[in-house]
Amino acid sequence: MDKRRELMKQAVHFFSMKGFHQTSVQEIAQASGISKGAFYKHFDSKESLFIEIIKQHHEEIISETSAIHFLEHLDPLEVFNRKIAIEIERVLDNHEFFLMVFKDFPPSESEQIAALFQELQTSAMASHKKSILEAFGSKVEPFLLDLATVLGGMLREYFITLIFESKQVSPIKLSAFITGSIHAIVQQLDELDPVLSEEQTFIDQRNELLKGIEDKIQRLSSENDRLLPSFELLKKELGKKEPKIFLVEALLVYLKQEQQLEHDVNRLEKLI
Repeated sequence: MDKRRELMKQAVHFFSMKGFHQTSVQEIAQASGISKGAFYKHFDSKESLFIEIIKQHHEEIISETSAIHFLEHLDPLEVFNRKIAIEIERVLDNHEFFLMVFKDFPPSESEQIAALFQELQTSAMASHKKSILEAFGSKVEPFLLDLATVLGGMLREYFITLIFESKQVSPIKLSAFITGSIHAIVQQLDELDPVLSEEQTFIDQRNELLKGIEDKIQRLSSENDRLLPSFELLKKELGKKEPKIFLVEALLVYLKQEQQLEHDVNRLEKLI
């Protein structure tokens, strides 16, 4: 096992046992057989190590669920059910770690962590929409966002309940219940109207990012006068029916030069 993976393994152990804030870089490094100084050759900080662990967990779930398609003996609904079971199994297998995540990282804890969770939520939503479409076909397309929201909400509430209350349930039984619930809703779609729209969600995400960038600029008192006019121009241009693409791109490049804005501006760029 390479040293980077060993550090991640030891970090999961200590974070699960002691919590993120109570675990020191020294402890993780020592358990991995290296010095504290050598730790920083692999990760910039304890927070960046935590982010890498969360990203790896998410990527492993996406990879494992994607592989289910190669099991030819399963019908589309069985594939969907198995994907849900994998999500449940992987979270419950690491329930102590995720208990620490829920306790140690409230939304306001860190802008970087909050951005990570938002990014993962967007990725999970896209994955769930894809899985629902593959399981139930084109008839559900107008309802994809609603169905994915219901699915994500069910999973999240079950995870919170099972992790905080240390309840033992069968992932297969739970996935069957969730799959059956989504299936039951799908069977009633002829009598329902969509509530959420992709366009509105897109606009809401973009507006939320713009607000976050503006707040950061306001806090950068020394750079406020330089950055705010460019940001206001960008916001005005994006509000037009036909924004000038060259101007938007130039303003994005300019704002990204400020390191504290770079991550959010990159996310905004994907929504334009």
